[in-house]
Amino acid sequence: MSLKQRIADGLKLLYCDIRSAKWAVMFIIAYFVILKKLFRSLCPMVLLTGFPCPGCGLTRAGVHVLRLEFAAAWRIHPFIFAFILLVLAFAAERYVLRSPRMTVTKWCGIVMIIGMILFYVWRMTHMFPDVPPMTYYRRNLLAIAFRRRL
Repeated sequence: MSLKQRIADGLKLLYCDIRSAKWAVMFIIAYFVILKKLFRSLCPMVLLTGFPCPGCGLTRAGVHVLRLEFAAAWRIHPFIFAFILLVLAFAAERYVLRSPRMTVTKWCGIVMIIGMILFYVWRMTHMFPDVPPMTYYRRNLLAIAFRRRL
């Protein structure tokens, strides 16, 4: 198969994937818009418990990467670069190599999740609650519910 044909087939598959996921994409956009308007955070764990999750800061770090502010992105959440590499590995495996099993992406994703959890434990012991994004959100739903019960 020629490179041109491989690219054309990959683009067709990408188009089919986007079409089949349109409702999920619209739901995610609505989720972001509604939660940002109603609350200060987009993270369900922060909204519920007030504590940051292992992924807290990834969105801000991604915005810094888009602005080419790599040092700021690294300070907020260094796993943004691993996430970008994971997305590129997924795109290569799915659309260029057209691998049906996606084994490289799966294993890279598992390693990244384990790394993020270990990094989260380190951040909670060294940065919480003073350094954003590792701060406590006082207007969380559990705190509000318990204040009303007492």
